[in-house]
Amino acid sequence: MELRFRLILLTLVGLIAVAVWTFPVWRGYFRQRGENDAFPGLEIDLQDDFLALPRAKREALLDMRASSPEMALEMVLVNIADVELAPLDESAEAVNEARALVSGEFQELNALHWGAGRATIYELPDSRRILRFEDFVSAPGSNVRVYLARDPQPLSALQLEGSSLDLGRLKGNVGDQNYFLPDDHDLSVYQSAVVFCVQFNTTITVARLR
Repeated sequence: MELRFRLILLTLVGLIAVAVWTFPVWRGYFRQRGENDAFPGLEIDLQDDFLALPRAKREALLDMRASSPEMALEMVLVNIADVELAPLDESAEAVNEARALVSGEFQELNALHWGAGRATIYELPDSRRILRFEDFVSAPGSNVRVYLARDPQPLSALQLEGSSLDLGRLKGNVGDQNYFLPDDHDLSVYQSAVVFCVQFNTTITVARLR
């Protein structure tokens, strides 16, 4: 019995030694992310801003870092930047007398790419047409542009290329805003309004127009 006890004890000691020796290798697989996970490589004075992000967003950025550290760091900097408010649009009052042609709600694609609010194409009393965002808010981005797309849900530049209408830079990721559309342009071919981040070649949010 004493010999058996010694063998069990030696086995346990050996297992503990192996676990301690290999800890740096396997600890990442079993580590549960907590509320205070810092972002490696981010300046110390910006860590509090990162920790103030919603947990799902922090986890998504940390996961991204495993495959693309530089892009993840750039995404962190974009996400902790100040909110960009859309400027007051003097043409907003004209919408009260306008006729809505098609509209759709902006979608949440994932923790990092999302939007809320409504996109509507209006025909104004003077026959001009606009794409209007109302109650709009979206995830931040860098070099963000607005498109009308033929694809109902384009997620990459390839799906926008050659078949979309570029309406210019997003005026702000928070607030109502208008984008005037070309005269005598066939709008029936477009199925979605897209907020697209050129820097990261990805859609931030999209609204299916119906």
